[in-house]
Amino acid sequence: MSDPYFQKLFADRIGGANYGKDDAIYKFEKIKRAKRKALAEHPERRLLDFGIGENDAMAPEIVRRVMAEEVNKPENRGYADNGCLEFKQAVARFMQREFGVSLDPATEVNHAIGSKPAYAMLPACFI
Repeated sequence: MSDPYFQKLFADRIGGANYGKDDAIYKFEKIKRAKRKALAEHPERRLLDFGIGENDAMAPEIVRRVMAEEVNKPENRGYADNGCLEFKQAVARFMQREFGVSLDPATEVNHAIGSKPAYAMLPACFI
């Protein structure tokens, strides 16, 4: 049977027309296999897993208890993407001290999780 029309439309960066056809092991499966091998070869060692996905184990009881307490506090209800006022004020002080630039923390400071997301937000400045 021939390939469906859309098969040739996949971008080259993900394999082009051959996307999904190879028998290579997916990277996350490679990580799982390496983890199993390391644990099998060294069962006496504790593996610090900084892998992807959900943790295999429950968070410690103290963590779950404190999170349950904190979720009910009004001061923890702010939308995280807006940044906290203390951070914005600290940025404004830093910019004044280091560069002599005065900024209004409430309207001229925005946080980002990295440079790429910050650059992605720049067009919104002109709308």
